[in-house]
Order: sequence, then structure tokens, then C-alpha cells
Amino acid sequence: MIADLTEESLGRHTERDLDALEARSQATGCQAGASYRWRASTWLAPSTEEEVSMHGRFRRLLAHTSSLAAGLLTVGVLAGCADLGSTPPAADPPPSTSVDEVAAHDGKVCPKRLPESANADHGLGADEPAESAPSLAVPESAWVCRYDPAAVGPGPEGDGTTYGWVRAGEVRPVDPARLLALQRDLTELAPAERNRVCTADLGPRWMLVYSHGNDLTGVVVDDFGCRDVRLTDEPFETVPGDATQPGTTRGVLAGPADLLIHLRAVHGH
Repeated sequence: MIADLTEESLGRHTERDLDALEARSQATGCQAGASYRWRASTWLAPSTEEEVSMHGRFRRLLAHTSSLAAGLLTVGVLAGCADLGSTPPAADPPPSTSVDEVAAHDGKVCPKRLPESANADHGLGADEPAESAPSLAVPESAWVCRYDPAAVGPGPEGDGTTYGWVRAGEVRPVDPARLLALQRDLTELAPAERNRVCTADLGPRWMLVYSHGNDLTGVVVDDFGCRDVRLTDEPFETVPGDATQPGTTRGVLAGPADLLIHLRAVHGH
């Protein structure tokens, strides 16, 4: 049966294999299938008289080895391309979108006013207790700023007053010895009690701003009422209590009594 193979049947056999190889090549963006189709058609189709003679002489031999030829073509295609079934190499990772928050504000760490909430909350920020304790990064450098209240309008539904918080005095850097104490205070932050009872007084707020790498985090502590603590993950933009950055938490926290003592001491009070 092999002896009855003709040049035409050999061409069909090889063409069929090349069709399959070319389809696989196009699916992976490899051009080897088309290259080998050109080489195979040139090999099987004689053009000169000498090639015609040799082609007739070896036609039977080629018929006997057609399967081997198709196999060699397959090997050649696979050797000329990357593994057709392999996963293409991953693209380069996108550039980092992290912002140098210190450089973004010309080296300043405390805004002139704390970011104000659009909600009716007397200007303090979130009033619901946090759902969990934060897991804050270790401060590398820190500063303390004082903010005093300034009436900006009526309170919710005309009840009381809504306050803005304006920076008073200088930005005070925290020395290394005091920074260690403040680090310990931050590890003791916990969700505030939901049914806490607070005094109806008013006073300043303190913000501890600390850096970790190029990131700034603010810890705002009320020096009145229940001494609530609220976090801001961008002191110039994020309202205290609305922090969402990993490690921070949204809502009201409670801190150790020493936290206020240390903040006042850094600012000279």
C-alpha cells in the first residue's frame, strides 16, 4: 500500500500536517509554520530538469518516508519556536503609584486646618466606634501639632455649633526618647466603648503625625469629652476617623491616658 503512494498523496499528507502546525503557530504568534510550509513546498516541487530527474528517482523513497518527513517538520517547527503550549511571559509590573506625602506638601506635615467632614457631626469626624484595633506601622519620625476650635456654622439640624480645627502654635518634632513612649501608646489603641459617657466640654485637639517611609499617618486626640482618638491616613485630605489605609481603622478609638500626657509634653504644655 505504501508503494502505491503518489507524489500527490504525499503532498496532501504533508500539507495536512503543515495546516495543523500553521494553525498552532498563528495561535501563539509564532511564524515557523509558514516558514516550514515554504520550505516543504520548495522541496516537494521540482523546478529544474535535474530536480525533475532526481524527483522521479526518489519519489518512492519519499513516499515511504512521508510520515517521517512530517514528523521532522513538526520537530523543526517546535525547535524554531518557543513551546507552543507555554504561557507567554508576564508583562513588567506597573510602576508604583505610591505618593511621597511629605514631598507632596512641600515638606510640611501638619495642615493649617484639619480636613472637615461633609457630614453633620459637629466637625469632629466619625462618631461610631471602630470595629477593630489598628495595626500601625512603626513611626520613624514624628511631630505634634495643636488644633483649636473655630466656629464655622450651626450644628446638625441647628443644634449647637459645628467647629473647624485650626492649627495653633508651631509644629513640634518628637525627640527619639519620647518617640519610643508614643510608639508604646499607639500599640494600646482599641475600639471605643459604644455606650461611653463623655463630659460636655470643649478644648484643643492634638495630632501626632508620623512618617513611615514616604507615608504620613495622623493620630488625632481630643483633649476634652471622652478623649476620643481618630486616625487619618492623609493628614491634609482625610477627615479624622475616615482612614482606610491598610493598618489603620475607620471610627473612634480609645487610647491610654499617657498618650495625651506625652503629646502635651512634646508641645510644651
